[in-house]
Amino acid sequence: MPGESRAQDQEAVAALPIAIVDMKAVRQKSSAMESIRGQISKYRSGFQSQIQQEEEQLRAANQELARQRSILSADAFAEEREKFKTRLAEVQRLVQKRRQELDQLRDAAMVNVQTKLNEVIANLASERGFVLVLRREQTVLAALSLEITTEVIERLNKEIPSVVVPPPSN
Repeated sequence: MPGESRAQDQEAVAALPIAIVDMKAVRQKSSAMESIRGQISKYRSGFQSQIQQEEEQLRAANQELARQRSILSADAFAEEREKFKTRLAEVQRLVQKRRQELDQLRDAAMVNVQTKLNEVIANLASERGFVLVLRREQTVLAALSLEITTEVIERLNKEIPSVVVPPPSN
């Protein structure tokens, strides 16, 4: 009988000590991750304005170099061009360094969240008797009753509502 099969399936699911967590949703909706994204975005905006100033200076220097091409001797022009290339390389290194620094700051902050997230999931598993907690991303199909994402997010938000990302060095 179709009705009995469905009831038996629901009983079997209820007896399984398994849970599912949507890690993508946790990363998107937890207040700690939102605070990290906001701080990194603010730092990135500050760097972007600094880089824009550097780029404007480089454009002006390039225009001046082009203007001086007919005035300077070939050797003097080559020397000025090398200075410009050196400055350009310095700015490119600065951009790369800033990106790496922001990535490292974000990653370090995320480790704090991940550590707390692991504790939250472990505590929830202990309380409810789960012997296996799977990521939603690794699951093809699961009963909604196995889903604990909302509770994980709520507990994580209580445990770690925000994370302070230290400002990058200048």
